[in-house]
Amino acid sequence: MDRIRLNASAKNQLATLKRRTGIEHNNALCRHALCISLANPSVPPLESFSFGGGIEIDWRTLTGGQDALYLNLLAVRILSEGKKVSEEVVRQTFIQHVHRGLSYLVSRREDDLLVELAKSLEAIAN
Repeated sequence: MDRIRLNASAKNQLATLKRRTGIEHNNALCRHALCISLANPSVPPLESFSFGGGIEIDWRTLTGGQDALYLNLLAVRILSEGKKVSEEVVRQTFIQHVHRGLSYLVSRREDDLLVELAKSLEAIAN
């Protein structure tokens, strides 16, 4: 994958999250959104996204140089859902989880969001 496209709603959610958290980079917020959605065992709803007015993020920038880690996380999730892993399935799974994760994050109260982000950063450090 070279570039990932997110829809206009995700773009607005990223702007809101940046303002609420002080995190400046979309890629960091998208990584957090991906992980928080992958932690939920339910399958995100199948949606047909329209990417007009959205944003594009370079895959390597988005993964912070950890391409293999995120591809493996997605492959494990895809296999656990009984699907075959292909580039298109990985792309769709990634997009669905990032969009769902952004919705989770933006719907949290500001205090809960900051506590959640602090805990995840603490877990990464340990």
